[in-house]
Amino acid sequence: MPVRNLVALKLEAMAEIFGTAAGAMSIAALLSNCVDCFEYIQLGRHFGRDFESYQLKLDIARTRLGRWGEVVGINDDPRFVSEADGDEAVQLARCIIEGIADLFESARKTSKRYELRTPKCNSGTPTQHPEMSPVSRGLHNRLRALAHQRQKGTTLIKKTAWALYDGKQFEKLVSQILELVDELEKVLPVESACRKLAELEVEQVADEQSLPALEAAAKSLDQVLLDVVTEKITNANGGNFGNFVKDAAASDSAEIQVGDQYGEACLVLDLSSFVVGLKPFNTIDRVVAKGSARVQVGSRFGVRF
Repeated sequence: MPVRNLVALKLEAMAEIFGTAAGAMSIAALLSNCVDCFEYIQLGRHFGRDFESYQLKLDIARTRLGRWGEVVGINDDPRFVSEADGDEAVQLARCIIEGIADLFESARKTSKRYELRTPKCNSGTPTQHPEMSPVSRGLHNRLRALAHQRQKGTTLIKKTAWALYDGKQFEKLVSQILELVDELEKVLPVESACRKLAELEVEQVADEQSLPALEAAAKSLDQVLLDVVTEKITNANGGNFGNFVKDAAASDSAEIQVGDQYGEACLVLDLSSFVVGLKPFNTIDRVVAKGSARVQVGSRFGVRF
C-alpha cells in the first residue's frame, strides 16, 4: 500500500485516542502525545511486589521513545512540521508513531472491558506508589522529569488515566511499543547520537544505589542505555567507588551490610551523586560478626546506625 494511503488510514484510527483530528497534528505533537500516554498508565494492585520493577520498565520505554525524538530533532527540524510528500522516511516515521498510539488505545479498551466485568477490582495505583523503595522512587521521578523536559511543552491533549491489571498485557504492550521504536531507529538511524544522550541520562542518576536498579530495568528494553549504565558500574567498581569484602561470616543474629546507605533527604534533594564523589573506596579481606553485632562496610548519608 502506498505510504500516503497508509497514513490516511492511520489518521482515522488516531482520532479516538487523541479526541481530535489527528491529521491536523504535526509529527512532533503526535510523538509528544505518545510519550505522554505513559503518564496516564496506572498499574493495578495485582502487580503487588512487582509494581516498582514494572513501573521502571514503563519509564525506560518512555525514555527511549523520547530520546529518539530528541536525537532526530523532532521539535526543531522543519521536515517534521511540513511533512513533505517527497520525504518517505518522515512519512513512514509518522505511520510508526501512529502505530504506537494504536497500541495504547487497544490496551486502554482492554482495560475498560476488564473494569466493566470486574468493577470491584477497579483500583488503579497512583504514580507515587507507597510500596516503591526510596531508590526506585527517586529513579522513577528523575526519568519522569527527563521525559517532561524533552516534550518541550508540545503536549496538546488531556487524557484520562487508565489501569493495567495483568502482567501479560503489560509485557505485550511494552514489547510491541519497543518493536515499533526499533523500526523508528531503523527508518532514521540515530545510534551514535542516542549513545551520547544515554550517557547524559545516566549522569543524572549516577549514584551507586540507582545504577543497579537502572541496569536491571533496562535489560531487554534499551540496549543503548544498558551498555552505558553497565560500563558506568564497571568503571566505578574498578576504583572510582565501591565496597568489597572477600570473605564474610555472620552467626547468631549478627548482620553484615556491604554497601552505602542514603537517607530520604539525599534522594529527595538529589544529593546522592554529590556524596558519592566524597566516598572512599573500601575493600576488606575478611569480616566475622557474631552475636548481635551489626557491621557495615561502606558509608551512611542521612541514616543513623
